[in-house]
Amino acid sequence: MPMAIGAYNIAIDLVAIMLTISGIVLGIGFAADDKRLKEFGRSELQQALINCAIVGVLVSAFSSNGFVTMLINSITSSVQLGATCQGFMGSNYALCFAYDYLVGTGQVSIDGAQYLSLAETSFGVLASVISIYASLGIIGALKVGGIVGVGFGGMIDPILNQLGYLTGALGTAIVGIEAQGILLKFVALTAVPVLLPAGMVLRIAYITRRLGSAMMAIAIGLFAVLPLTYVLNAELVAGYADAFNSTAAGTFTLNTSAVTNEMAIGTSGLNASNSTSVAGIVSGVISSLEGIIRPVLTTIAQIVIQVFFLPAFGLMLTAVSIREIAKVLGSEVSFGKLYIM
Repeated sequence: MPMAIGAYNIAIDLVAIMLTISGIVLGIGFAADDKRLKEFGRSELQQALINCAIVGVLVSAFSSNGFVTMLINSITSSVQLGATCQGFMGSNYALCFAYDYLVGTGQVSIDGAQYLSLAETSFGVLASVISIYASLGIIGALKVGGIVGVGFGGMIDPILNQLGYLTGALGTAIVGIEAQGILLKFVALTAVPVLLPAGMVLRIAYITRRLGSAMMAIAIGLFAVLPLTYVLNAELVAGYADAFNSTAAGTFTLNTSAVTNEMAIGTSGLNASNSTSVAGIVSGVISSLEGIIRPVLTTIAQIVIQVFFLPAFGLMLTAVSIREIAKVLGSEVSFGKLYIM
């Protein structure tokens, strides 16, 4: 926070300087009876007073005990969300929860229920899918018969192809989760400590006024609105699904372990000349897969929704909020096609 405190002090000093300069220009305009100087001095004096009010409000709103920060923490606490905060996220509990909800190594609490983070859940499902893929690959490589062997690869290959697609989807989801986690860490480290005070300083100067307003709007949107969209997403998902509950995740892991264990037991006792044994193993494997295929697909579908669809909705809300905040601060922020919303 030393950088932020220094920038706030610079902003306060610049406001005082601009008040003095605008007052001098206004006085010269009246003394010389110059209409343009009087209008410019009056306009800059108004802007200096507005800047003074903005600096005071933002400092009191976004400090560690500011009313906006306290409001965010109150909203997050009121919906009974629990997470373990890192030091640089301690002041914004919504941001802390969003980070743990995505990439935390422990569990988060939503309405009293314990949930694994999206990263932990995705890695667990990916490990289970890969273990089944490897075991099925071994079964598919087996051959029975005498001189002319008969393999079971044709029976296993369709399942392997589908598992390959699921592995790719999970890999993409994990990359998306990690990227969002890095974004939230960036927001925690830069939004209020760097971007907001820098925007204050830029807004005070006449030449960079619009740029400073846009930078402040972006900082406020990232710090206040974006984390709350993850709080909303978590509440929406917890309201209709329990696939990320730690108990459900443990049951899923046990089911996948049962499949791989059956493969291992059957393979160890296999006589390559006994096609009945191989057929029995394949039948048992497929029967076991039927018991977990729906939970697998349901879990992956929910991961995809939470990693891509709901965050996209949250980014749209954040973009619209930034645009409206920028208008209030005297600037314009456009996000391409989102601007039409």
